[in-house]
Amino acid sequence: MSLNVDLLKETFNRAKEENGGLKTLGLRFYERLFEKYPQVKHLFHTPPEEQHKKLMASVGATIASLTEPERMVPFLQAMGVRHLKYKTESAHYGAVAENLVAVLGEHLSKEGEWTSDMQTAWEDALKAVSDIMIEAAENPESCKESLLKAGYDADGFRKDTEQPWVLVN
Repeated sequence: MSLNVDLLKETFNRAKEENGGLKTLGLRFYERLFEKYPQVKHLFHTPPEEQHKKLMASVGATIASLTEPERMVPFLQAMGVRHLKYKTESAHYGAVAENLVAVLGEHLSKEGEWTSDMQTAWEDALKAVSDIMIEAAENPESCKESLLKAGYDADGFRKDTEQPWVLVN
């Protein structure tokens, strides 16, 4: 699958600037997630007012590294392995992806346009992200070497930062 990197970057940059920026987008993400998928609410121990920062930083890091798979893949693998600690199940990834695409569409259509091409680009990207994270979570040993080489511990965390959702050079 080939991702539309330019369109993903363009829409994420718009999301930063339009309709209250990433804070509004992130807070709406959790509001809708808990409304539509109440079964996942118990997985979150950080209030949405803080959690949205982690989500948007992770999305931003992923978008920024789309053309650098040598950085992006271990970042996503680490995130997948970390999510084991949070009791994330493979089925949750689809809910998160659907929710992010829906709120991104709401967010961008308020001041501009949200097209079917944009939706498809995000759906494709989130499918690829989910696949990498799920594969790592289902078989952490398979990515252990990749994680260690990229500076992550086998549990997906880093010793050099308390913010593992930020992509470190």
